[in-house]
Amino acid sequence: MDREDRQPKSKAECLAMIKITDIKVSTVLLPFRFAFKHSLASRSFSTNVIVKVKMEDTATGATAFGLGESVPRDYVTGETCQTAIAEIKGNFAPRFLNQFLDQDRKPTESVSRLIEEVAASLNVYGRRVGASFCALELALLDAAAKIEGVSISQWLAAKNGRNAVESIDYGGVIPFGKRKVLAALLYFYKFYGYKTVKLKVGDDPELDLFTVRKARELLGASTVIRVDANCAWDFDSTFEFSQKTQGYNIASIEQPVPFDRLDELVELTKVLKEEIVVDESLCTVQEAQDLARKKACGGFNIRISKVGGLLAAQKIIDIAHQHGISIHLGAQVGESGILTAAGRALACANQKFENYEGAANFFLLKEDLTRENMTAGFGGRGKMPDGKGIGVTVNEQNLNRFEVNLQSADASSAAVEATGRSLHV
Repeated sequence: MDREDRQPKSKAECLAMIKITDIKVSTVLLPFRFAFKHSLASRSFSTNVIVKVKMEDTATGATAFGLGESVPRDYVTGETCQTAIAEIKGNFAPRFLNQFLDQDRKPTESVSRLIEEVAASLNVYGRRVGASFCALELALLDAAAKIEGVSISQWLAAKNGRNAVESIDYGGVIPFGKRKVLAALLYFYKFYGYKTVKLKVGDDPELDLFTVRKARELLGASTVIRVDANCAWDFDSTFEFSQKTQGYNIASIEQPVPFDRLDELVELTKVLKEEIVVDESLCTVQEAQDLARKKACGGFNIRISKVGGLLAAQKIIDIAHQHGISIHLGAQVGESGILTAAGRALACANQKFENYEGAANFFLLKEDLTRENMTAGFGGRGKMPDGKGIGVTVNEQNLNRFEVNLQSADASSAAVEATGRSLHV
C-alpha cells in the first residue's frame, strides 16, 4: 500500500461512502536485458499502460491507491498503447470516475459488480479490447481490496469456495536464438529446477527439429516440453511437425495456426496426440465459449492483459472447467511486477493449472516497477506477496523515470494527448 493509504479503523467503516475520486493513466517503456523473439515479433523493450485509481472513504477520510497494468499488442488483440489510452479515457474511465460504491456491500464485491455492469454495457467481454480494460479493472480491484483490507487472491478464492494457495511453480519459456544461446538457456532451466519448458518454434522446420531434439537431450526425460508456434503454421505443417517429433514426447502445441482458422484447430485437436493450446485465438470470453463449443482445443492460455482483466479471466477458467479444457497461465513479454502479481493472484485463487508462465522479471527487465521482486525462485516457485490488494507497491522513482509521452487517437474521437508525464481523466 502507498504511504498515503490509511486503513479503516473498523469493519463498519468499510460500508461507508467510498468514492472513486481519481483515475490516472500513463505509459511506460521498460527496456529488456536482451531481445525476445518469436514468430510474430521481436522486441528489446515493452511499452505498457499503467493505471492508478484513488478511492476515498468520505466518512473517515481513508484513501487507497490501486495499481493496474496492461501490455497492448497489436498482433494479438489489435490494440496499441495509443488506442488503449483513447479507449480508457473516452469510454471506460468516465463510467467509474466519481462513482460511489454500494454501501450495502463490501468494497471488493461492490466494485466488481460495477465492473461487470460497465463491461456488459460496452460489450467488453465480446470485443478485443482486453488490454484497454484490464489496466483499469486491476486498479479498481486493487484499490477496493486495500480499502477492505484483503488480498485479491483471498477474495477470488473465497468467491470460488476455496482457500488461496501460497505459491505456484512456473515453467520456463525459451525464445528464438542462436544455438549456443539455446543450450545456455536449457542448462539454466535444468539447473534452476524448472519442471516445464516451452520452446518458441515456427521460424524454420530444421531449426525447430534441432531445438526440440536439443531440449530433450539436455533436459532429460522427466521435464515437460511444450512448443509454441505463434500462428506460424497451417494444418499440414503442424501435422508434419507432430509426426517428426513423436520420439521427443511433446506435451502440447500452442497456437499452431493463425487465430481465425478455427476449423483447422478443430481438426488438429481431433487427430494429434499433443494437446492443442490456443492463445491468439482466445482474447475474449465470447471466444472462449466459441472455442469450447466447437471443441477447437484442449487447453486455454489465459493472459490477463489480453482477455480484459481478472474477472474476465475467471469467467474463462469457469468455461474451461465446464468443458474439460486445461488451463495455462500466460504472461505478456515485458510485463512488470504489477501484472505478474495479478496473474499470480488469479492462479493462487484457483485449482492447479496445467502450466504457469511468466515471473522472469529480473532476468528480462533491466529494472522493474515494483518494490517487491516478483521473479520466480528456484524450481520456478513464485510466492504470493504479503500485501493487500494484488500485493505489490510501485517504485515511484522507476515509474516516473520510465514514463513516456504518447499521442493517442481512435477513429471515432478527437486526439487524446498524454501531456507532461501522464494523462488524467
